[in-house]
Amino acid sequence: MRHKPRSSQAISLCSASTTNVRHRGIDLHRGQWLSRLGALLNDAGASPLRSAERREKRQRVLGIIHDLAEDIRFAWRQCAKTPSVTVIAVLTLALCIGANTAVFSVVHRLLLAPLPYPNGDRIVMPIQGGDSPFRGSSGTELARAWQSRAHTVGAVAGASEYLFSVRPDGTMDTMPSASITANFLPLLGVRPILGRDFSPNDELPNGQAAVAMISYALWQRSYGARADVLGQPVAVGGQLLSIVGVTPPGLSIPLWRTPPPDVWVPARLEDAGDGGSGTLEPGPAIFALLRPGFSANAASGELEAAAASLADSVRGKARVRVFRAQDFLSARERRAVQVLFAAVGALLLIACANLANLFLARAWARQREFAVRVALGASRGRIVRQVLAESVSLALVGGLLGIGVAWLALRVIIALRPPALDNLADVHLEPAVLLWTMAVSVVTGILFGCVPALLAGTQSAGDVLRRETRGGSQGLASRRVRSALIVLEFAASLVLLVGSGLLLRSFIELQRMPLGFEPRGLVYTDVLMGGRRNQGRIPALRQETIDRLRSLPGVTGVAIGVMPGKGYRFMGGLEAETGAQGSVTGVPTEGIVFITPDYFRVANIALIQGRLPDMSEMAAGHGGPIGLSPEVLVNREFARRVWPDGHAIGTRVREAGGGFPAARVEPWSTVVGVVGDTQMPEVRGDVAALQVYSLIPPILGDVPFIVRTTMSGDVAAPTIKHAIASVDPTFYVRPMLSGDSYLRNGLAPTRFAMALLTAFAVIALALAAVGIYGVVAYSVSQRTQEIGVRVALGATPGTVVRLVLRDGLRLAVAGSVIGAAVALAALRVLRSMLYGVSPADPLTFAAVALLVTAIALVASYIPARRALRIDPAEALRAD
Repeated sequence: MRHKPRSSQAISLCSASTTNVRHRGIDLHRGQWLSRLGALLNDAGASPLRSAERREKRQRVLGIIHDLAEDIRFAWRQCAKTPSVTVIAVLTLALCIGANTAVFSVVHRLLLAPLPYPNGDRIVMPIQGGDSPFRGSSGTELARAWQSRAHTVGAVAGASEYLFSVRPDGTMDTMPSASITANFLPLLGVRPILGRDFSPNDELPNGQAAVAMISYALWQRSYGARADVLGQPVAVGGQLLSIVGVTPPGLSIPLWRTPPPDVWVPARLEDAGDGGSGTLEPGPAIFALLRPGFSANAASGELEAAAASLADSVRGKARVRVFRAQDFLSARERRAVQVLFAAVGALLLIACANLANLFLARAWARQREFAVRVALGASRGRIVRQVLAESVSLALVGGLLGIGVAWLALRVIIALRPPALDNLADVHLEPAVLLWTMAVSVVTGILFGCVPALLAGTQSAGDVLRRETRGGSQGLASRRVRSALIVLEFAASLVLLVGSGLLLRSFIELQRMPLGFEPRGLVYTDVLMGGRRNQGRIPALRQETIDRLRSLPGVTGVAIGVMPGKGYRFMGGLEAETGAQGSVTGVPTEGIVFITPDYFRVANIALIQGRLPDMSEMAAGHGGPIGLSPEVLVNREFARRVWPDGHAIGTRVREAGGGFPAARVEPWSTVVGVVGDTQMPEVRGDVAALQVYSLIPPILGDVPFIVRTTMSGDVAAPTIKHAIASVDPTFYVRPMLSGDSYLRNGLAPTRFAMALLTAFAVIALALAAVGIYGVVAYSVSQRTQEIGVRVALGATPGTVVRLVLRDGLRLAVAGSVIGAAVALAALRVLRSMLYGVSPADPLTFAAVALLVTAIALVASYIPARRALRIDPAEALRAD
C-alpha cells in the first residue's frame, strides 16, 4: 500500500483544517496560518485520530482567543463612546488599587517576608524567656546541642556586633564592626560583591582572626571603590588583618537596630561574643535556617528537647522558643498593620460598589442592544463575557496606573512610619507585590462587573420592548440593587470613619497622658567606653564624663540612666519578700533602670517615700555583672501591687534566677525608696509599668546619659558629643535623642495608623457621596414625569425637595445603622491601639453618623434643586 509523501499529507490536512475553521466562522491572519502549518507538520506523522483530536483542541483554543480579542476590542469601543465615565472609572480604580498595593507592600515586608534576604522567609532566632534572645556562652552551648541533632534547621550561625578601633586609611576611627561565623552570610543567602566569604578555616579560637571583610560603604568611603582592596591590611582592635571581601550594600545583622557594621571578622560560634573592644550587645545572637517544609513551632520543639538534654546549670529555667522575624513585631504594631490592610480592602470594596452602580446604569441604558443581540442568536454567556471584558479591561488599566499611585503612597508611608517600623525605610514594589496588584485588578473588575453582566444576560427582547412601549422606567430589581450598593458604601465608610475617629480621640488623650517626668529640655545618648582596653577604668571614666558635661554652658543636670519609661528586663523576673514571715512572691518586672542618684532630679521624677540610695553602694558588689545593687528603689505601681499595705520600705527583692546559670542564687537587695510612675505613649497601658531603679554596675561600659539643658537640640547634640570626645576620642557616641523627639516617637505609632486610616476614610466617604449623588440624580431623571405632574397639581418647591431628599436620606440612614452594627463588632480589634477611649465610644459613633447623614443630604440636595427646574408642560408632553 502506497503512502502519500509527508508534505502532501500535511497539505491535505491543512486543507481539511481550513474548511473546518472557515466552517466555524473564524478568520485567521496569515501569521496564524504559518504557525498553524508548523504545528500540522509536527503532527503529520501521528495517528489520524490523535491528530484530529489535537486539531480540534487547537481550534477551540484559537476560537476562545479570537472571541476574547473581539470582546476586548468591542469593550474599548464602548469605553471610547463615554470617555468621561471611562476616565472616572480608571482614576477611581488607580487610586484604590494603588492604596491597596502600597499597604500590601507593608504587609508583605512586615508579616509575610520581613527580612530582605533571599532566605529571609526561613531565618529564625531562638528566644529564651519569651522575648529576649538567649546570648552568652551557655546560649552557644545550647545552640551547639541543637545543631548536633537538628532535623528542622539546616544551619546555625552566630553574630555579634562590636566597636573596634579601625585604621583603614592610616587614621584612627571607632566604627561598628561584627564578628560572625563562617556560615553567617550563606545562611542569609548573600555573597560578597567582591572577593570571597569566610571559610571554616578562618574561624580561629579565642576571638583571633587573620582576615576581614569590609562593608560596601567603607569600601566606597575609605578605599575609593578600588578593586585592588583585596589583600590590603586593615588594623582592627590592635590586630592587622587582610581584607578578603566586600559585603553587599546595607548588609547588617538581622533584627538588630544598630548601624550596619563596617568591618566583619570571622569567629567561632562560642567566641562570637568575645570581641573585647566594647560590645554593643552582651553576647552573640544565634540564627538558624529552617529546612523547607518545617515550621518555627517544629523547630521550637526540637530546641526544647536539646535544652532538656543539658545540665541544669546550663539550660536555665526559662522556656526556649524559635521565633520568626515577624514575631518580633509587637502586638500593637501588628494590629495596626492588619487594621490598615482591612481598611484599604474596605476602600476597594466601596470603589467596586460605586463602579458597579455606574456600570449598572450603563447596562440598563444598553438593555435594548443586549436584547436585540440575544434575539439575533448571541448566547447569554457571550453577552455576560462582553460586559465582564469591559470591566476587567478597565480594572487592569487602573491597576497599571495604580502601580504609580502605590509608589507615591509608599513614599508617604515611609515618611510617616514610626521608629518601631524603621525597617520600612527601604520597602519597595517587589515582584510578589506586583503579582498581587494584577490579581486584585482582575478580581476587582469581576466584582464590579458581575452585577451589570448578570442583568445584561437576563434581558429578553420581549421584556425590553414591552417596557419601552409602556414608557416604563428603570426596573424594580435594578433600583433595589443600586440602592443596596449605596447602603453598602455608606456602611463601609462609617466603619472606616469610626475607626479613624477613635484613633483621633486616642491621639488627643495620649497627648494629655501624665508622663511623670519632664521630657522638654532632656537630651539622651548612649556612650560605649570600650572593653578590655578600659577594663578597671570604667567608673572613673563615667565620672569624668559627668563632670565634663556638667561644666557645659546651659547644662543644669547630668545623670546616668535611660529615658524614663524604658528599662532593661531580667529573663526570670524578680522575687519580692511579702508578709511578716518573709514569704516570697514572683514579680514579672517590666523595667530595670541603672542610674546614679541624681537621675530623679534631672528627669524631674518625684521621690514619694524613703530616700535615694547611697553613692558608696556603687562600688559595692552587685549580684552579677549586670545585677541589682544592694539598695534599690521601686516605682509607685510596683509598691502598690506587691505591698498593698504600703510597707515597701525595708523589704527586699532579687532576681528570680531565670538567667544562666540557673543554679546561682542571686543576693537580696533592700528597697530604700518609692518614686513616681513614669509612662510613655509608646508603652502605654491601663496602669504604669513595674520598674526597679538600681545603681549602675561598676563594670558596665555601655553607659546611658541624660542631660538637662537649656540649649536647643541643634546646639546641644554637637556640644555634648564634643565634650564626651574630649574625655576619650575613641568613645562611641550613639545618636542623641531629645525629650521632644522621644515624646513624638511615642506618639508616632498612633499618629501613623490614624493618618492612613483617616485618609482611607475620607476617600471612602467621597466615593459614597458621589455614589448617592448618582443614584438620586438618576432617580430624578427617571421620575421627571411624576415630579412634573406633582408640580402641575400644586406641589410646593419644599415638597419636591423633601421628596428627593427622602430617597437619599433613607439610604444614608440604612447604611449608618448597618455600619454602626458592623463597627461595634469589628472595631474591638482596635482596643490595644486605643488609650482613654472605648471601641464603643458613643460620642465618636454619634459624630460620625451625623457627618455621614450631612454628606448624604448635601449629595442629594444638588439633584433636588435640579428637580425644581422641571417644566410640568414639557414633562407631560414627554409622555
